[in-house]
Amino acid sequence: MKFSDFKNNAELLTYFGLQVQKEKFIDLKTIQELPIPAHLEADLSFVLSNRGDTDMEAYACEFLISPLLKEAWKRNPRAKLYSHPQIKYEDLILVPDYVVAPKNKTGEDVFGKPLLITVEAKHDDYDLGWSDAYKQLIVAQLLNKNPEIPIYGLVSIGKGWEFGKLDGKIIYRHPIGVGLDNANKLLGILDFIFADCVKTAEKFDMF
Repeated sequence: MKFSDFKNNAELLTYFGLQVQKEKFIDLKTIQELPIPAHLEADLSFVLSNRGDTDMEAYACEFLISPLLKEAWKRNPRAKLYSHPQIKYEDLILVPDYVVAPKNKTGEDVFGKPLLITVEAKHDDYDLGWSDAYKQLIVAQLLNKNPEIPIYGLVSIGKGWEFGKLDGKIIYRHPIGVGLDNANKLLGILDFIFADCVKTAEKFDMF
C-alpha cells in the first residue's frame, strides 16, 4: 500500500499498527526555565508587533519558530538542525520544516537518522499540523530502520507549540502546549528535547 492511498489518519495509523495517546510524557514542572537572550527577546517582540493579517505560515516559520530552535541547537551542538530537508520513502517525498539529526561521524554534512521532526500548523490548525507530523514521524522511523529509536515531533503555530514523541508503536501527544507568553519555559523544553536527542544518538552509537 502506498502512502497516497490512505484516506485519513485512522487508516494510516492502523496500517502501521500505531496508536496515538494523549499523555504527559514530559514532566513540564521539572523542566528548568531558560532566560531568553536579550537579543532574541527583542527580535521576537519586533516580529510579533509587526506581523500582519496576511503574514501566514512562512512568516511564523522563519521569524518565530526558527530562532527558538536555533537557540536550543546552540546549547546542544552535537545535534544538527536541518531546515526543510527532503525525506523520501517509496512514493512519498516529505519536507518537514525542520529536522534534528546527529552530526555525521565523518564531519561531512550528511543527513543522518532523524531524531526530531518539526511541523508548522497550517492555517494555525494544530490538527492539520499533527496530521502532517504523523506521516513524517512514520517515515522517519522507517528510515531509521529501528522502532526502538524514539523520535520527537513538534507542531507550532509560532506563538504556540505542542509536543509529541513516536516511541515504538505509540505516538505520544502531550495534552498541554506552551506559548511565547511563557518563552523561558518554552526554551527550557526545547533545550531538554534537543539534549534528549543527543542522549539517544549516544545510546544508539550514531556519532
